[in-house]
Amino acid sequence: MVEAASATPRLVILDDYFPNIFTGFRVAEYTALLDAFPGAVVASASADFHRDHAVFARLHPEQAARVVPWQNSSLEGVGLAYLNFLNNASAFLPSLEGAAVPFVFTLYPGGGLALDDQESDAKLRRVLASPMLRAIVVTQPVTMNVVRRLIGETGERSSPIEIAEITGGIANSIYFDATLDRTWFGAGKSTLDVAFVAHKYMPRGRNKGFDVFVEAIEGLVARCSDDQRGSLRVHVVGNFDQSDWQECAGMSEFTANVVFHDLVETFALVELMADFDVVVSPNVPFVLHPGNFDGFPTGCCLEGSLRGAVMMATDPLDLGTGLYEHEQTFIEIEPKAESVIEALLKLVAQPARIKEIGLAGRNVSRRVFDPRVQVGGRVEVLRRQLIEVAALPCEVP
Repeated sequence: MVEAASATPRLVILDDYFPNIFTGFRVAEYTALLDAFPGAVVASASADFHRDHAVFARLHPEQAARVVPWQNSSLEGVGLAYLNFLNNASAFLPSLEGAAVPFVFTLYPGGGLALDDQESDAKLRRVLASPMLRAIVVTQPVTMNVVRRLIGETGERSSPIEIAEITGGIANSIYFDATLDRTWFGAGKSTLDVAFVAHKYMPRGRNKGFDVFVEAIEGLVARCSDDQRGSLRVHVVGNFDQSDWQECAGMSEFTANVVFHDLVETFALVELMADFDVVVSPNVPFVLHPGNFDGFPTGCCLEGSLRGAVMMATDPLDLGTGLYEHEQTFIEIEPKAESVIEALLKLVAQPARIKEIGLAGRNVSRRVFDPRVQVGGRVEVLRRQLIEVAALPCEVP
């Protein structure tokens, strides 16, 4: 659905990190929204805007001119704003209210949202009470519970809030367009490629389970036969390096057999993910800070799944209930090394299961995270709100 530029007010997308190309879901979402709404622009308050914009412009030259640095005049002539994350909504709220610009935001896990946390609740309560808020997109059942509880606490509003529940998140459309031309361990290739894919936000990557992954791989190697050990290839994608591995495991000869890929932008990552048989995500909630949690599946697990890799992941908050089925479309693990070791050994013993589970999980991921559902759902919310804003009197209450 494409906006008729003359029929509705201009849309501005506000962010604090874009156009950094290593924030894959933002790149996927914002470029799709720029395509859907030709009059829209992205205004970014990123401290590294000019550095990141130069890289973004090389990859997306057709949209580069519509991605601009945030300034006080960015809301002039704007009919509706859109944001992601609680911290962004909270930070831009004074400007939005000062300029009387209605807004929509997606409440993703992270970005200031925490469960059973007074600071997070106070921040979200303030955003929900804003007369400028027109709609909110929630992506996880647990998030919907928080929103409904806090809306009940804010009392009556002068205008209702549209609440759109779109489970999951956004993956780049390239994952859906790319053909699946790959092999799996036990089905066309002799190596078992096991990957950990995440960003390091704290020492040892404990919230993402990097320390658990390292311990699991070291333990797996100790239990494997020489032939099995020779077929195992381990990959780490993200801002981790050999020193992080050694910090978690101590000095180890096996470290030399781990490939550290650093941060990888989307166009390269979509190819790399097709080399992986298993993506392991032993992430743990409430570790990075009180109340912090990840959505399910994590973006990295999802991208692996879309390329046919088996998702081996924790789901401590049962966010995947009704979406994925253990040992059918993904493998659920505990955030403990022994749990990861046992799950990997089962796959080593039954390698045909890798392709079977990988493809079954891919089918689920392609259905749930279809851009027509994820991006299309957000486009419809924004379209409705733009139409409503256009129908309002000039003085927005």
